[in-house]
Amino acid sequence: MKSLVLAGRLVFGAWMLSNGANYLFLSLWPMPTGHEPLAIQLMAALVHSRLLDVAMTIQLVTGALIVAGVFVPVALCVVMPVSTCALFWSAVLDHQALGALLALLAFALNGVLMLAYIDYYKGALQWQPPMAGEPTNHRGSFDSLFVHPGGRTSRSQFVPAVITLAAVAAFYAYFVPGRSGQWSMLVLVVPAIILHVRRLHDMGRNAWPVLIPGILAIAGFAIWLHLLSLGAQLDVIVPRAALVVSVALAVWGCIGKGQTEANSFGAPVEA
Repeated sequence: MKSLVLAGRLVFGAWMLSNGANYLFLSLWPMPTGHEPLAIQLMAALVHSRLLDVAMTIQLVTGALIVAGVFVPVALCVVMPVSTCALFWSAVLDHQALGALLALLAFALNGVLMLAYIDYYKGALQWQPPMAGEPTNHRGSFDSLFVHPGGRTSRSQFVPAVITLAAVAAFYAYFVPGRSGQWSMLVLVVPAIILHVRRLHDMGRNAWPVLIPGILAIAGFAIWLHLLSLGAQLDVIVPRAALVVSVALAVWGCIGKGQTEANSFGAPVEA
């Protein structure tokens, strides 16, 4: 088994290394340009945008690492998107049997080698791994603050979390123009609602007060995205009301006192 893995590693690494070196430096054989219209267009876009240079540099560097046996698991992981894109271009867009077969072989060899190094990926395959600095008991983790509405969030956890959300929202508002920023800010409504629900739980209250800013925020975003119109006056009033009510709820969460004993939402959260 080890001999097969070694042989596969050397074959795949040499393949990637030679492919990258040929395109970037040697030009010993021509790069495929495509036969079908979509394949030709995509390849031309990759060449003119220099993105193909990036892909070939990745093949060159990762191929050298794989052949040398240095950082092999990470090299295989980094080159896998290139293998996947090559397979898509060859099999789905270009419809050439030989090219598709070679691309499928490279993709399969890449995947088999990654399976051979599966032990090195186990940390990345955890269901809910904590981030660097997060507690391992999930209290104060991303999932407990922004994903799961059940449970409680203390004031000491809420304040930095709501500041982080506000900073991310400001980033999208001022630095990401157009619909991308607007839709990204809309997505932030969900973790914001969950964060405030858990904070109200810690204060011994149910989550009904979150409905008001939540509905106003969604309506405000719908108006902002031109998906909804309530009339000239309400189109101005509703987004402003959503902002004011949301800020008021956040301030309440920052200054409100949590219950020191267990309540119907769980045990108190230690600071």
